[in-house]
Amino acid sequence: MNRFRMVSVRRCSSVALLGVGMLLILSHAAQSAEPVPVARWDFGAEESTPLVPHGSLHRDLPGPRPPEYPDFAPDNNAVKLDGKGAHLSFEDGGVQSPFDFTNGDAITLEAFVRVDELHAGENAYVIGKGRTGAKGFAPDNQNWALRVRETGGKACVSFLFATPQTGGQVQSGQQWHRWTTKTGFTPSKYWHHIAVTYRFGEPESIRGWIDGKPVPGAWDMGGPTKDAPVVDDDAIWIGSALGGSAANSFRGMLDSIAVYRDLVDDELMKTRFSRVGEEIVVGPAPEVMPEITDLAPGEIRLSLHEGMPQHSRWLNTDETLPAETLRWQTNAFLMDRFPQRYDSWGIREDWKAPVLVRFITDVNLPAGEQRFLMRTRGLSRLWVNGEVIARSKPITGSPSGEEPITPVAEAPRPGLRIAEHRQQEVTGVATISTAGSVRVILETLVGGKSFRTDPGELCVAVESADGTTYHLLQSGDKTEFALTDADVTRALHQQELALRAFDDERRRVAATTQDEFWARRHETARNWASAQPAINVPPASGVHPIDAFLNSKIETAVAASAKTSLEDARQFHDTVLPILRDNCFRCHGDKLRGGLLLNSREAALKGGESESPAIVPGNVEQSELILRIRSKDEVDRMPPTGNGLKPEDIATLEAWIRSGAVWPAVPVTPEEVTAAPTIDDAAFMRRVYLDTIGIGPTEEEARAFLADASPDKRERLIDQLLADERWADHWVSYWQDVLAENPTLINASLNTTGPFRWFLYEALLDNKSFDRLVTELILLRGSRNEGGSAGFGIAANNDAPFAAKGQIVASAFLGIELQCARCHDSPYHSTRQRDLYSLAAMFEQKPVTVPATSRVPDAFFAKQGRESLIKVTLKPNEPVTPDWPFAEVTGCADDESVAALAHDPKSARQRLAALITAPQNERFAQVTVNRLWRRLVGAGIVEPPDDWEGHAPSHPELLKWLAREFVTHDFDLKHVARLILTSDMYQREAKGRNRSAAPELRFFAAPDRRRLTAEQVVDVLHASAGQQMNVEELTFDPDGRRASSNRLTLGVPERAWMFASLANERDRPSLGLPRARAVTDIMEAFGWTGSRQSPRTDRETAPNVLQPGVLENSAASVLLTRASINSGLADVAVNAKSPDGLVESLFLRYLGRMPSDVERGQLAAVLSEGFDQRLVPADQIQPPPRPEPLPGVTWSNHLRPEANSIAIELEQRARDGLPPDPRLQTEWRELYEDVVWSIANMREFVWMP
Repeated sequence: MNRFRMVSVRRCSSVALLGVGMLLILSHAAQSAEPVPVARWDFGAEESTPLVPHGSLHRDLPGPRPPEYPDFAPDNNAVKLDGKGAHLSFEDGGVQSPFDFTNGDAITLEAFVRVDELHAGENAYVIGKGRTGAKGFAPDNQNWALRVRETGGKACVSFLFATPQTGGQVQSGQQWHRWTTKTGFTPSKYWHHIAVTYRFGEPESIRGWIDGKPVPGAWDMGGPTKDAPVVDDDAIWIGSALGGSAANSFRGMLDSIAVYRDLVDDELMKTRFSRVGEEIVVGPAPEVMPEITDLAPGEIRLSLHEGMPQHSRWLNTDETLPAETLRWQTNAFLMDRFPQRYDSWGIREDWKAPVLVRFITDVNLPAGEQRFLMRTRGLSRLWVNGEVIARSKPITGSPSGEEPITPVAEAPRPGLRIAEHRQQEVTGVATISTAGSVRVILETLVGGKSFRTDPGELCVAVESADGTTYHLLQSGDKTEFALTDADVTRALHQQELALRAFDDERRRVAATTQDEFWARRHETARNWASAQPAINVPPASGVHPIDAFLNSKIETAVAASAKTSLEDARQFHDTVLPILRDNCFRCHGDKLRGGLLLNSREAALKGGESESPAIVPGNVEQSELILRIRSKDEVDRMPPTGNGLKPEDIATLEAWIRSGAVWPAVPVTPEEVTAAPTIDDAAFMRRVYLDTIGIGPTEEEARAFLADASPDKRERLIDQLLADERWADHWVSYWQDVLAENPTLINASLNTTGPFRWFLYEALLDNKSFDRLVTELILLRGSRNEGGSAGFGIAANNDAPFAAKGQIVASAFLGIELQCARCHDSPYHSTRQRDLYSLAAMFEQKPVTVPATSRVPDAFFAKQGRESLIKVTLKPNEPVTPDWPFAEVTGCADDESVAALAHDPKSARQRLAALITAPQNERFAQVTVNRLWRRLVGAGIVEPPDDWEGHAPSHPELLKWLAREFVTHDFDLKHVARLILTSDMYQREAKGRNRSAAPELRFFAAPDRRRLTAEQVVDVLHASAGQQMNVEELTFDPDGRRASSNRLTLGVPERAWMFASLANERDRPSLGLPRARAVTDIMEAFGWTGSRQSPRTDRETAPNVLQPGVLENSAASVLLTRASINSGLADVAVNAKSPDGLVESLFLRYLGRMPSDVERGQLAAVLSEGFDQRLVPADQIQPPPRPEPLPGVTWSNHLRPEANSIAIELEQRARDGLPPDPRLQTEWRELYEDVVWSIANMREFVWMP
């Protein structure tokens, strides 16, 4: 049987030999009762055949063989396909080929299959004709197909074909007709025979078999039809379809595939399958408590096994438990999140759900009946000494709003914690025959194809001996945590700290697999730097290198300015040069348009391609600049846009030329560039805290620093803060803006991304070198929806998502603005549309074309009265290949030196990452250090940081030196930050105006005044008040009943960068998150927006009436100046020794300084009234009543009428906030809160010192 044979019947007058190993069916076969196949593939040898292999497949592997399968030869072989598009193909023979079937034709398809893996809902192709995705054919041209379809965890036999669309219109899938068996087999190591037979036009003729036995089925898509199928000349594929769709690709082994033009019957199919040994009866595996032999005394083990078959059942008899993926020791049978899953580089990736979670421990229990309580989200069972004593049901899917409101769960005992929304609570009783150690195991299935891998608040508790309470289950005799809110919260906090340490350790260990690669790269970078000309720091004894560069420019400018009349120089620089800069430099600054530069007198005298000097000193009429400015001709007039220059501006330029067109040095007096005074310790302390970790010092930290008399204390504080992990919290938000991180809680909108914030945070937390961070970002690794860098690759509802990513990385890391190049060549930049789409092609690793929706219509150009500034040099549908477009700008060519910096130089995306981060790409290092400089100083050496074209650096040698330091110190952001923070310039009073100054007038004699970012305002308010963020989980699916790709969770924010847009469809009140909204209201007033559809370096920071308004009267700001229960503000008031000391504490907490005598006197006087009587006697303290719990509102039930009522109550509770601390007398507490409010609303609170 081990031959690949093919015959042609009925439609062909002759038979052709199609390849070696393909033989004609001999005459005796034709004379037998068995029908003659059109073709049969037995995959018996690695011979040349018309079958063309594609993707990962393997020939000459053992197929079904004796003794188990006696009908096959002992050396029978099969083919193995690994999925992911792997397939075999051959071309159709043309019109009326033996593979073309239409009405009246009978077809039988059969194959031996070994299905290794079949995910929920998948349709894996065994063989089919059409629907290959080939050009020139309709996408739904399925003539016929034999598939295996997953239904209820079984592989069912499925037959599929399509009928022509009526009127050329897509009929919502009505052209598809699918018949599927009602039963199937479990994917496993066993071989199965599958077959279908059908006569087109006679839907009742369909029959199916598994292992020689007839199996009933039904037309489960499109219904039965008498219409003829689609027939064309598309190819025949074995193992896949749809261009190699992973979800339609077969994963397993195939043998003995045959196609017939006859119907067959049960008798013949009986002979097709024979297996020696017991018939495989697949059913639920016997329930046996797992045998764990290596559990240490006192250990509570959590083990995770990913890749379980189904979320709705335990293993079957033919399935084995997946290997343990992860193991962890914890403190109780309690969990509210999984450990993070990391790939081999230490980047977050998805769990392969469903995941089996096991808690295992030995607990000491007395003899007799013991009651256990189990809370789980999905299918679970609780074992005690080998017996299952409690079970829960599988998690169910989420409807879209109309699910009835789930009532609030009852507490198991008065005062105990209730179960979360839709968390199942089950109790069970175990009878302990002998007091002593008892083995307890909890098994639960978490996640699935349509569910987030989220356990909810899972726990097991055991009833106390007196029956009055429950305690979380722990090992041995421990009963540390009662099932109360306070104890469970404490246990979860302990567990979260341990989990974070566990995640950090595993992530960092995984990342070490790449350390050798990056060590080689950094050695290459240092070697490159050593071969470049040295960048000499200006000589200045005992002066910080940064200050030496700054002083050198100041000294040079003062000396040059002294050679020219200050009045003449100011007249030119204040009146003439701004006209040229604003109207001419965009095209004729650093960019040589028309061969003309106008950024210096020498260039203007030289002229451009017209060979006429732009300026003729003393002669206006011969100056080409004036002639073009005055021109009435739309083609000749400059500037080309708008209505031209104002008459007064033209007059200014003419007067300047008549007077000789003098271009004097920058007008500078020594007084104007005198360095600002150094700030005092308190101001420095607050500034450096905010600039490194995003919040101010605690009272204790402030007192310690201010009391320290050591001369090096500033430098030591800088080092301490640079080593602080909160550096990551402060810097994430900056890169979220720059990289347009834009996750949404509801349906994707324009440029929605995945939450790659977690990739950024962990890379910064681990202090990864910046070239590594950028490389891993561009490579799009890990999870798209759970925090991997792959989330950066998403740009929802965008017709060219990778063009959007090209624009982002170019502006972020190269200072190249490509926004205009999305639709046409940039009119004011040298970049072209081809440049952007070349980057897109490198991202996609294949040629791309410009979408029709991103093209400028021809009609636009037809209406132009003059040559348009907008040009489109890419032809419609012209393929753009993956090529590096910025060799000239960056100094980095795509050559072998860069190829050596990539893991796989053949990958265009890896080459892109290497080209951007290579040491020879000096633009990358310079743009990065310029961004860092600007954030710490308030103005960049180049302005703006994201668009360098036409914008000269104010200090080119300083910029090069900082970049060289960056490169030679392993691209370490903190190294450059330390250089800036330790400079005298950084530590001066912030009264500079560098950002608005031209490059030649930017001296950095003082840093610029900066306002706190929105995130800093919110974080400092919380830190000063000693309150954690009391907000909701950022999700509309808290019960995990939808996949992360459909409904994200961003967790419960702890710092301001963790917020995102809270928008929901049509602003439905029931989906409001009022406590989170109260915080984002403050942030939005200070320039933050949760939706980042485009990258941005600068936010809208102009003062507005909302800013003082939200600090004075918003819900969150008022609550954050309240002495609420157990808050830091309440504790400070309770523990204060005197009104003076209390005022001091508040100033240190909110402003990082001591109060002045006036401030102290005024505020202490207010607090003195009733200070000694402020505390409520201990025996009179009444804990505030707890509000009644409310039912949960989620995406599943938000359209129910009750949902809005619940949302209104939640909003009111958010406005009310936490109750005041009962330890303080009401009247004095309100005076105290007024004082706190006054300090928080002092103007300096929102300004960097």
